[in-house]
Amino acid sequence: MFHTQVRIGAPLNITGLTDYAQEPYYSTAVGLLHYGKESHLNGEAEVEKRVTASVGSWIKRLNSWLRKEF
Repeated sequence: MFHTQVRIGAPLNITGLTDYAQEPYYSTAVGLLHYGKESHLNGEAEVEKRVTASVGSWIKRLNSWLRKEF
């Protein structure tokens, strides 16, 4: 479609149910799980919680404003 090269990814560094989880269509899910685990182990989870709370607060204010205006 875009006439460009692609690469099929496969999850790495997983244990248990490897027959199922080694399929390319699990790459994104496994990658996100690894990212979350590493973030948590490095203490980045607290920072992300604060950012998420801040974004959530902003969305609530925007939602409230939209409801009042429309």
